[in-house]
Amino acid sequence: MARGKPTSEAKKEQVKALLYLNPDASDTDIARETNLPRSTVHYIKRDVMDTDDFEQVRQAKKAEFISEAWEVVKKALALTNKRFTKALEDEEAIEELIDVVQDGELTQAQKKALTSRLTGLQMTNIRDIAVALGTIYDKQALASGEPTIISERQEPTPDLVKELEDKIKRLKQLTGS
Repeated sequence: MARGKPTSEAKKEQVKALLYLNPDASDTDIARETNLPRSTVHYIKRDVMDTDDFEQVRQAKKAEFISEAWEVVKKALALTNKRFTKALEDEEAIEELIDVVQDGELTQAQKKALTSRLTGLQMTNIRDIAVALGTIYDKQALASGEPTIISERQEPTPDLVKELEDKIKRLKQLTGS
């Protein structure tokens, strides 16, 4: 026999919304979030889970996430490709600047111009892009049921970034910037 007052439709919808967002949420977590008794949450959750609509919505949201994640991954890859292409082009310019600095004395104006040019050659935010790309890819792979760990992989990316950073530091030391 039910005790207390009936649960409002708004509270039931709040429980449903939390379940759609996280189907594995515990009764206790949902009860805490909605300020409802745990037993009330249990019965609402049971009713929601028994309907076919819940699983359909869950699968649709999962497919939507996978699709959107792939779009973001493609954009991040395109951006990363542009940044690395620019870095390779800039590496040649850095080598030329190192030769200029090593070959002779520079005036103050030349040092300022060189510093300005070096600042323009620096790769910025490539690590942020790489971290975001990796995170999104992992989430997409998890949602798709694919493995997210590659046990053995060698990538030149960190070496390229480190090498460019070292060259820029060396140039800055040579120019006194």
